[in-house]
Amino acid sequence: MPIDVTQTYAADPDRVLAVLTDERFLREFAQALEAQVEEVSSRQDGASTRTSLRMAAPTTGIPPVFARFVGRTVPVFDVHTWTADGSGGHRATLDVRAEIMGRTAVVTGERRLLPADGGTRATVTGDVRVDAPIIGRQAESAVQELVTAVVLRREHETLLRRLG
Repeated sequence: MPIDVTQTYAADPDRVLAVLTDERFLREFAQALEAQVEEVSSRQDGASTRTSLRMAAPTTGIPPVFARFVGRTVPVFDVHTWTADGSGGHRATLDVRAEIMGRTAVVTGERRLLPADGGTRATVTGDVRVDAPIIGRQAESAVQELVTAVVLRREHETLLRRLG
């Protein structure tokens, strides 16, 4: 299932990136999701910055058809690797994995922070895959909806607060 979300910020791409790669921001974002942080890191390695967030995310909001099969939380591991894009912006590969009932839900894709009208246009494009025979497409649709309607919205709200 594809993901394609665009948001804008009244700050330049460098400032947006500085917030997105700040460990305190990652903790605030997890808190906005009502998740329990297990591990958070942000490391610069030469020309790239890698953030990782391991958390126990609540399962509230998942469709009832799946709710009875999962507990109150699922383990989630979120990794972004950021690099400059050569045009005043930044690009990240994203890899988010959740373990649900012994199956893996994976969101992979790209994030872009591009200069736009004195601020930043931020895009997330990607794909959702769930390794689950028979119900895989239904599960992918549910994960896609959760990512776009809840996760990215709460990250956006948290980022807006941090940017002031």
